[in-house]
Amino acid sequence: MQKNSVSLHLAGKVFQVPCLPDDAPDLLLAANAVNDALNKTQLTQSFEVRLLMVALNLSYELLQTDRFNQTLETDVRLILGQVQDALAGQSSVVE
Repeated sequence: MQKNSVSLHLAGKVFQVPCLPDDAPDLLLAANAVNDALNKTQLTQSFEVRLLMVALNLSYELLQTDRFNQTLETDVRLILGQVQDALAGQSSVVE
């Protein structure tokens, strides 16, 4: 696998980040999300506090999304089982 690098602009600084070519667009989107979140923080706070709050908020959102996905996966498995049971019941009636 060939690695490239992508230039990410974060908090007014440029970082060269090595990545796979397919990962570059998502890294750029992630950097934009971090910058947007930083711009929404209170400028009266230190940069470190702002950065920690952004990290905490993004981590919280990720945990919430993971929980939602787990619940959704459980629900889908339950419904799939019900559908499979219903189909199995229909095939035994047809025979």
